[in-house]
Amino acid sequence: MSQVILVVNVKVKPEFSEDVYTYMKALHQLTHDFDKGCIQYDLHRVVDTTNEFCFIETWENQEALDEHMAKEHYKSFKAFVEDKVEDVQLTFLNKHEAITHSMDELKDIVS
Repeated sequence: MSQVILVVNVKVKPEFSEDVYTYMKALHQLTHDFDKGCIQYDLHRVVDTTNEFCFIETWENQEALDEHMAKEHYKSFKAFVEDKVEDVQLTFLNKHEAITHSMDELKDIVS
């Protein structure tokens, strides 16, 4: 099975920003500590905002992601933020696999 790569953008209602961010940091730590199959689970705050966040996730496979979403810490987070977010966008990605070329080959490709 192939890896699952996911970007989750979350826009929180401004009045709940710090509470949700605190919960997100806890979810981040619990996921790293307890979710088998988690390769990457990074939390970011969008620059120049106080209420927009981004998780960048890589899972060994879909089963690992499904197991994460069934864990109590994820379900608790989801219930906590349900009425505190304005928008959530999920984007699934396919990783570009590098191909090795010589400099001459690259010049031919781009010219």
